[in-house]
Amino acid sequence: MTTATPTSPTATTDSYRERVLRDTAGLGLPDLDSHVDGEPLFRSASPEGLLTFTVRGAQLPTAYLDDVYRFRLAQYLKRGWLNEDLAAAADLTAEPYDAHALQDQHTLVVEEKTGRLRGYGTLARARSPEHALLGDDFHLPFVVERDYGLRLADELGATIPANRVWEGKRLVRDYAMDRSQAAVSVPWWVYRGWAEGCLRVLAEDGAAIVGDGKPNGAILQLSLLGFSTRTLDVPARPADPTDLFAPMWDQQQRSYPFVLTDGNALHPTLAHLDAILASGETRSVAARLTAFQEARA
Repeated sequence: MTTATPTSPTATTDSYRERVLRDTAGLGLPDLDSHVDGEPLFRSASPEGLLTFTVRGAQLPTAYLDDVYRFRLAQYLKRGWLNEDLAAAADLTAEPYDAHALQDQHTLVVEEKTGRLRGYGTLARARSPEHALLGDDFHLPFVVERDYGLRLADELGATIPANRVWEGKRLVRDYAMDRSQAAVSVPWWVYRGWAEGCLRVLAEDGAAIVGDGKPNGAILQLSLLGFSTRTLDVPARPADPTDLFAPMWDQQQRSYPFVLTDGNALHPTLAHLDAILASGETRSVAARLTAFQEARA
């Protein structure tokens, strides 16, 4: 099931960009509550009329998961983080995905009335074979390892099971969303649902969340959520011109890889964030989280 506009007979005269953005305009996941198979990892409603879910990909109907990856493609296209020539040559209508996406965690923020998808984030499982250790030759590198030439075995320990490390990425708000209190809260709802999945991962010994971001952006926000954050001062490798997302690296601000663990501040901070988001107040969420952490110090 999809709410995207069907391709029109004149679509062949449109540019690739025009066609993708038109066909994903208003894309949504209607009546998501009744389509999730089993209990979501996280579900919450906001005063602004948003519903936030964190689910495994296998809990979504195939058509809904397809639309999630259409949303991902469109959002990166809108931001200029996608190689349009490569995407057009492959005639991509969605970001490619495989069976691993069924085990990944997907956080979805939708409008309760319309089902329109407004925010998204993912927590991806290791692609290594079962029982692989980070130091094994057959460990399949995480994206952050590939992009930065890292060995997580050196950072976390060679004997850590690869399946205890998950990778966070693709945390975005709908680029077309008008300015409103709902728009302000969407990124924090994405973080909230995403962090619930992280809590479950980090309950195991030696577990960690990895990813990359900007020090004054995602990394700062993650620390405000209560994560123990470690930034690695490693430059990214030169972008591969054949990489679909190579333009994402062409930004003024440098991104850094990070490692997230739970230093026992995560549970109380997320409980406080729940209260902030449920209040519907318009004061800065970041400022209130900062005040909360300072009061606990």
